[in-house]
Amino acid sequence: MSNKGEINGICEPRFEAVKDAFTRNFNEGMEVGASFAVTINGKYVIDIWGGYKDRERTQPWEKDTICNVYSTAKVPTVLCTMMCVDRGLLDLDEKVAKYWPEFAQNGKENILVRQILSHSSGLSGIEEVIPSSAWYNWNKIISLLAAQKPWWEPGTQSGYHSATHGFLLGELVRRVTGKSLGTFFKEEIAEPLKIDFHIGLAEENVPRVTKLIRDIPIMEYIPLFMGGIFNIAGSSEIVLKEIENLEKTVILDYGDEDQFTVIISNGKIKFNKGKIENPDCSFIVSKERAALMYWIFSSINDEPEYASENLKIEGKSEDIDQIKKLFELIAAEARRLGTVGIKMLLSGRLRDFSGDREWQAAEMPASNGHGNARSVARIASVIACEGELDGIRLLSRETLEKILEEQIFVRDLVMGYPIRWGLGVALPTKKRPRPNPRTCFWGGAGGSAITMDLDAKIGIGYVMNKMRNQTRKETAANKYHSDTRGNRLITAVLESLDLI
Repeated sequence: MSNKGEINGICEPRFEAVKDAFTRNFNEGMEVGASFAVTINGKYVIDIWGGYKDRERTQPWEKDTICNVYSTAKVPTVLCTMMCVDRGLLDLDEKVAKYWPEFAQNGKENILVRQILSHSSGLSGIEEVIPSSAWYNWNKIISLLAAQKPWWEPGTQSGYHSATHGFLLGELVRRVTGKSLGTFFKEEIAEPLKIDFHIGLAEENVPRVTKLIRDIPIMEYIPLFMGGIFNIAGSSEIVLKEIENLEKTVILDYGDEDQFTVIISNGKIKFNKGKIENPDCSFIVSKERAALMYWIFSSINDEPEYASENLKIEGKSEDIDQIKKLFELIAAEARRLGTVGIKMLLSGRLRDFSGDREWQAAEMPASNGHGNARSVARIASVIACEGELDGIRLLSRETLEKILEEQIFVRDLVMGYPIRWGLGVALPTKKRPRPNPRTCFWGGAGGSAITMDLDAKIGIGYVMNKMRNQTRKETAANKYHSDTRGNRLITAVLESLDLI
């Protein structure tokens, strides 16, 4: 069998270049299985799929194959919220606490609904260190968010609300409709418009799911994050006091030649790339699981069984215990003194459970929606066609235009680059341009994408199962979507329509 298997579906002749780009992604080894769809005026002009559902390439990607799309699910979540705004159930300029009284504590009394939508509320993550399984408990997460203090003055900065966005908006929807966001989406959007997209996956749909396939991590990111954490440790009086009489060497081993050292000596702590002979302690993961090295800071004790399957620790028991205790202290100090991004990394993190049944069944609206390019493009069509699809109006034009109003445009504290936020969607900038100004878009971890062009009435969806990693240089070179595969496809669409 070829790497791409068969490319199936429909593609109008004028978009042959798009199909070629789709095929090229497979031929260059970038894909295992994927789907891509485009609508114009609500009608499909492209709906193609190909490749395989599994890493071994034995199960073909079918027409009805669905996949976890991570943050691409934020767009249907925003759509549900804006429908509540359109119906007068929510007011963008009203305080969240009006609808959710428990929210009015610890400096959040004046946070507005629009600040939740625009990632500017200061609630990018969960402050408390929690096991990943806690994310399946809606009431637990909601109570933590209600009690938490914002990480910055609301409305003055943006910091991508990676997982919390769906819980915050979902709770607002639940408070004013009595329905969970997944139920609201199903009853008010998916069923009337026959959209095969799910927030909280029913058992009957599990056989159609393709699990996400992790790519080999790009090792250039490891020293950036780990180095940042240890730099904070080196400036913490609490950590320095703890290590003033400690002499230890630690190896962080990712396999092959990728090793990093932590040297604790003479009252200082240093993190460097390289090897060292006879370390006191070694933390070892395979390169495929390199991201799990962050467990040395917090999750080892939270989920020891899962950690032991993926993270091997070598050394004398007394050395291991001492280093783990030190790393827990370093994590606490990094959460206290570090950037918003580091706080998210080391606090209540949402681990990759995308193949687990608990993950699939849970409602995590910003993170675990399941669909394919066909369903994502159809969701995009609702917005691209100004709120009406197949004679069913979900949003008034007036409310829809509010989505496109710039809310904040600064360097995002989590993503690390400027994002021009509308209401829950990104808007065009010089770095991420679009040919038509009334365009909005977003994407999900690993590469999935959704684009809505209201001027040309274009909806675009891209869904894949290989979570491809890229260098920063490669990502920066992409114009329309950060992932090279999606960027090629979107570029080919725009060129085929003579928009660029």
